[in-house]
Amino acid sequence: MSIFQSSLRTLSISFDGAKEAVMAVAERVARRVQVTKLQLQAEDAEARLRQAYESLGQRLHAVHATHSPETAKVDDSLPLCEDIRAEQRALQEIRDRLASRYDDVLIVPLIRLQEDLQAGGGTIERVTIVPNAQSDGKPLSEVALPESVRIVLVRRNDSLLFPSGQMVLRAGDQVTIIGNRSELPGAIQSLLA
Repeated sequence: MSIFQSSLRTLSISFDGAKEAVMAVAERVARRVQVTKLQLQAEDAEARLRQAYESLGQRLHAVHATHSPETAKVDDSLPLCEDIRAEQRALQEIRDRLASRYDDVLIVPLIRLQEDLQAGGGTIERVTIVPNAQSDGKPLSEVALPESVRIVLVRRNDSLLFPSGQMVLRAGDQVTIIGNRSELPGAIQSLLA
């Protein structure tokens, strides 16, 4: 009977752990969905704002074209100006909410990663490949790095690239490396020498 109870307890613990993991993933997905919704709302507000500016320009042009400068009625455009101000306020509110969500979605996980790395004796660094460096023009598989150091991301111009052994490093690439704190200086030296 004790084997059965032990197995049941182990199964219960495993189930609880899986449940917690699923809940954590669900929370992250929900936050990302909220960010995406806010981004779409911001895009819609920007489009409405552009339309309001175009309408204001068209109305002012029409008033100017049909009236002489002395008799032009700009007062007709004031409600449209108020609409523009309201759209600007709405857009700023969306941007503020979006900025606060970015903290939840991006900054907090990065802080946790940094804390985990520090606790384990690791760190993360970014270096820029300089022209004529030893790694400039070489595939990653030929770049000599210590076992405890990995290249995790390469930023090339406006693109983020996830490294593979066939990827060729180029001057100007910003390389994010992660690894053991004591071996990172040597890895950086081998990338930049």
